[in-house]
Amino acid sequence: MSAKYFTARGLPVPAELGPAWRTSWRRWTAIAATLAVLAVGVRITDIDTSRANPEYAAQIVFGQLFRPDWNALFSMEDVESVWDTGLGLMVVTIMLAVVATAASIVLALPFSFLGARNIMSGHPVSLAVYSAVRLLFTIIRSIDILIVGIIGVILFSIGNAAGVFAIGFHNVGVLGKLYSEAIENIDQGPIEAVTATGANRLQVIWTAVLPQIVTPFIALTIYRLDANVRFAPILGFVGAGGIGLVLFQNLQLLRYPQAGAIILAIVITVAAMDFFSAQIRKRLL
Repeated sequence: MSAKYFTARGLPVPAELGPAWRTSWRRWTAIAATLAVLAVGVRITDIDTSRANPEYAAQIVFGQLFRPDWNALFSMEDVESVWDTGLGLMVVTIMLAVVATAASIVLALPFSFLGARNIMSGHPVSLAVYSAVRLLFTIIRSIDILIVGIIGVILFSIGNAAGVFAIGFHNVGVLGKLYSEAIENIDQGPIEAVTATGANRLQVIWTAVLPQIVTPFIALTIYRLDANVRFAPILGFVGAGGIGLVLFQNLQLLRYPQAGAIILAIVITVAAMDFFSAQIRKRLL
């Protein structure tokens, strides 16, 4: 058996296992192009660190932010109800994410079946519907949630309604895509068996698809709820309700100890949500 390449010990290696020069050439070209883009990016962005003030930053962070004023969470001064306190607004922020997630499920769930190729294949019209729904999911996901939040504030004014609208709208695209991919990854055997009995499309979905997707759908929904709790405080910076609005106001007024308490509350809440959602998903999958 002839061989074109040899190892360091002189052992023959089949030609097909030798160095792929074309692949290596493309790999090095890709690396060079990436480095060139990074070099151009650094040049264009013109990152200037000469005005950095580490001493002032350390004074603010360690002297004020890390010395939180807990009255920002529990004080009842100048508030109408317990839900207007910092701690109450944290609960409101979580509920904002819960309500928005539930609303997005109502829309994403039926559309996800229309966006699954294995469900919509077999007819030109159904394939056209599949392509249109997938395109719709892509368009919705491509609109940043902060932009949707700004639109929500324009539509509903400052408040929680704008936050629910922003998170719900964005998650229709995200959950729709995740649900559709979960449907496409199911076992095709039951679908083929039920179809062979003469069942229509709705019967196939009810008997062969739904039993396989319940657990993945629950896991994906919990994952998105966890993400939405992280998004909700950020939306407050554009006026879309929740504790983020109060955090933004405190930062604007340079009330760093109060802002530090709110930030710590957000960090603890998000970390707790992440832990519990991970445990639930681990038991489901």
